[in-house]
Amino acid sequence: MKALLIASLCLGPVLGFLAGRATQAPASTDLEPVLRELAAQRALLTTLHAPPPRAPVGGNLDSAWLRAEITEAVREALEEKPAPPVEAPPPETSAQALAALQEGHKVIDNAIASRRWTDEDVSALRRALRTMTAPQQDEVVRRLVIALNSNTLEVRTHGAPF
Repeated sequence: MKALLIASLCLGPVLGFLAGRATQAPASTDLEPVLRELAAQRALLTTLHAPPPRAPVGGNLDSAWLRAEITEAVREALEEKPAPPVEAPPPETSAQALAALQEGHKVIDNAIASRRWTDEDVSALRRALRTMTAPQQDEVVRRLVIALNSNTLEVRTHGAPF
């Protein structure tokens, strides 16, 4: 048994070395087409992404060249950032929407006081949500979801909670 262990310990590295020598990397002549293709790709990449022309070397600065560079930079900046759309002022909230918002908060307050959310609460909240504006709806639904997620309310509905 010891002889088998010693033989495997000696033969393992030797066989690994021989297997590595048999699977050598390809000769450099096989890499010639790959290197040519890489050189062609590099040339193509340099032509596509040529650096912008530099300022003339020396003490004299050509004002026409400088004017052209500034004009080009401004043109690129204007093309990149479209003007933000002008938003219309939000419409004034109607008295019905304000009353519906108060009703929605009242429904949630009553449910929190009783610690349960029932089908009657769902239908009352849905009626109130119909006449609210979108931001008001978001506010009321957010408040309800927070109450539901914090386990303040026990849901006793036969469907969606709102």
